[in-house]
Amino acid sequence: MLGLSIPLLNEEALVEFVVDGIQAALGALPHTLVLVNNGSTDHTATIIDGLAKRPEVIAVHLTDNAGYGGGILAGLSALRSLPSPPTVIGWCWGDGQIDPVVLPDLYRRCLDGADLAKIRRTERQDGSRRALISAAYAGIMSRLGTTTPDVNGCPKLLRLEAFDRLALSRADWFLDAEAVLGAEASGMRIESVPAVMRPRTAGKSKVGWQTVAEFVVNITRYKLSR
Repeated sequence: MLGLSIPLLNEEALVEFVVDGIQAALGALPHTLVLVNNGSTDHTATIIDGLAKRPEVIAVHLTDNAGYGGGILAGLSALRSLPSPPTVIGWCWGDGQIDPVVLPDLYRRCLDGADLAKIRRTERQDGSRRALISAAYAGIMSRLGTTTPDVNGCPKLLRLEAFDRLALSRADWFLDAEAVLGAEASGMRIESVPAVMRPRTAGKSKVGWQTVAEFVVNITRYKLSR
């Protein structure tokens, strides 16, 4: 079974589109989706509750925004606490910018032995600002010596044993890097699948230059802890 945590902050225009797309892509593959209302102030919470009437969907509501990583971790915790946790667990964005057709391939790679399977964005259709931000991330990560392309690419899926071993904890934008850097340091098998980053069709991106500054601070702390 596949379990996905999907953080959602003020995504009322996209929630149903994202969930419908994921479930269509997964088809008959057994799955559980945890929709995390990460402190939304629009109608995201109401829409999530409606979607949670589906047997494969769980709603988690956070009164205050817990940060990018905090929202993901809340969903992962709900999945890990199920009586029979999914054998593959992970997260994806709630903005609809990555076609969910990549999910079955990522899932199969985990079943075939990959500890972590993720996407690698080969084309950006979401504007020059996001492309520059991603280039900044890539430059920082290359200086750390990482061999994994597109560290922040999502969806990210992990075999349950690998997820437990990594003990992810970052509540901010560093969660993706924490997963990849931890997997590399532990000698885990990481595989990447190419994907196109589509433009947003609604809502507002939560990524900005302030996230780059946050990322630099976290990288500095990470390097000092080594």
